[in-house]
Amino acid sequence: MSNPLISIIVPIYKVEPYLRRCLDSVVNQTYTNLEIILVDDGSPDNCPQICDEYAAKDDRIVVIHKENGGLSDARNAGLDICKGEYISFVDSDDWVANIYIESLVNTILDNNADMAIVNFEKTTNKLNSCTPSQKNIKTEILEHVQAVEKLWSSEETIFVTAWGKLARDSLYKNIRFPKGYIHEDMYTSYKLLYFSQKTIFLDIPLYYYFQREGSIMSDLKTNSLRFLKARVEQFYFFKSHKEIKIMTHYFQSLCWDLLFAYSKINKGRSVDGFSSAKDVLSIYQEVVKDYTHYMNWNFWKLIFVLFAKFPKAYLLYQMVSPIKIRKV
Repeated sequence: MSNPLISIIVPIYKVEPYLRRCLDSVVNQTYTNLEIILVDDGSPDNCPQICDEYAAKDDRIVVIHKENGGLSDARNAGLDICKGEYISFVDSDDWVANIYIESLVNTILDNNADMAIVNFEKTTNKLNSCTPSQKNIKTEILEHVQAVEKLWSSEETIFVTAWGKLARDSLYKNIRFPKGYIHEDMYTSYKLLYFSQKTIFLDIPLYYYFQREGSIMSDLKTNSLRFLKARVEQFYFFKSHKEIKIMTHYFQSLCWDLLFAYSKINKGRSVDGFSSAKDVLSIYQEVVKDYTHYMNWNFWKLIFVLFAKFPKAYLLYQMVSPIKIRKV
């Protein structure tokens, strides 16, 4: 069986209490043909010294010390130098089971897939050294658009995140994480899923997500407006690829959220990624125009076209309506 080089990229910033736990789980993988790239993103604590300490003991480890540029910049720095045939990300306050890479590699090779994804466990516990059972693992083969549709499933989180995946290096050829955005994974993972001709999902928790107070992921399902700009980009990405079925799924909830963002900014409140109500309204009108070209006339088309032509009608409706009409 092939023994491809795997690049594991670990972005690191102010995680001194958790870093050794993460690195121990990575260096002790049962699959050993690894390139482990530790990206010290200008961490002000002892993380840089810990990285150098591990590198001195393991020649598979490469350390990048750089000025602070944020999580996206750190991940991109790893992508720019990695040499593996397949790439995986591990966040530095999380950890992985010792069979994490082995399970992903074997799954990809056995199925001639481009990417494999494992489930995760959200935890606040210390590292559990037990090896999860590999018996009766539920696997799902997803081709192309099927993988994208998982973004709206009960397993949404693991399909959105950068971590928990092993992907062919060619998938990242034209993909980099955008700098300065919250939950930057939402700008990249849908592209990986779309360009992967075959993705395998293993329903076994081999990635351990350490839930800290105030973490970004805790907001994922409770504040969709924080990711509105990403969802707009996704809509236009699938429009450019003429994926009308996927556009259809995005359309209604995206319209409601754009209208809601428009009303919030009108009231003097802020929405991440947008500077003015006029900007949001312009995007909403473009989305309605672009999509309704493909959409048969129905009640919702009439409503969205009405609000596009008379946006103040939405503001009035929102004031007088006894129910929430915005779908999140």
